[in-house]
Amino acid sequence: MVWLTLPAPDRDVVISGRVRLARNLLQYPFPHQASEAQLQAIAYTLRRELQEAGLNHVLELSRLSLQERARLVGARVISPALLPELPHRWALMDDSGSVVAVINEEDHLRLQITCAGWQPQTLSESLVHWERTLNTMPLLWARSPKLGYLTASPINLGSGIRLGLLMHLMGLQRARQITRWLEALQALGCHARGLYGEGSLAFEGYVQISLLGRRDPLDELLARLRGTLRTLIDAERDARARIDRDALEEEWTELQATLRHTESLSLGTTLRALAVYRMRGMLDYNDAQRDHADRLLFEAAVYPPPEPEYAAKERAEWLRGRLT
Repeated sequence: MVWLTLPAPDRDVVISGRVRLARNLLQYPFPHQASEAQLQAIAYTLRRELQEAGLNHVLELSRLSLQERARLVGARVISPALLPELPHRWALMDDSGSVVAVINEEDHLRLQITCAGWQPQTLSESLVHWERTLNTMPLLWARSPKLGYLTASPINLGSGIRLGLLMHLMGLQRARQITRWLEALQALGCHARGLYGEGSLAFEGYVQISLLGRRDPLDELLARLRGTLRTLIDAERDARARIDRDALEEEWTELQATLRHTESLSLGTTLRALAVYRMRGMLDYNDAQRDHADRLLFEAAVYPPPEPEYAAKERAEWLRGRLT
């Protein structure tokens, strides 16, 4: 994840920004209705074109172990829906890991562009490039003049665009103000979710904010969000300034003791440790500590419930080696 190491504006509050494009081939049914032979044909066709477009790091997900797929979920490369061992599912990436194409998930193609911090211009320029690239491929995309691009879920019909932000709002959550801010974003058409997509919960201020394109281009989505997001970032920084530092240090001391002695660690405790570690770094103006916490966040393995027996022990050993 080279993109995660790059300097970026507002990185203290917005860990990453992402824009996603959903596309389906005209001549095949959606993945949940396609036969294995059709899924194979879809994968072959898209893989060939995407590799020619520069996505040269290719992963056949069914050939990976559950642990490897769990790490891809943690890195936000694939969704939890691809944790089971399913045939003809693929992920392709560019050299930096900032552009990822997932084949045969909910749609034939989910292409996502990610950057660190809040960089709307970077996202917009990259999206324009990839829209042009997809449209110049010798492929027929499923599209209706009235409805726009067709997708497996009706909610994604239209432009096929979803804008997403991964944010750390620990100050507002601990000040018990986060709910009203999420409601304000909801009034703009945004959806709030936890780190790992639908059904996951916001925890220790880690939250995903997403905005569907419908018929709107990305520039309009960014313009709709810009003012409220800037106010939210300022509010989060103000809330952090009021965090009880002594209580935070006491909490960190307890977490360190847990990490030193525990044989197993839940995902919830892991996220709490990363959040407290990250907040301590930001209150000390230590960007390196903040960035280290973010890299660990993207390294954590996320398993489907119920987790395999080895997962909690593996997580404890991993975090102890990386954080204490």
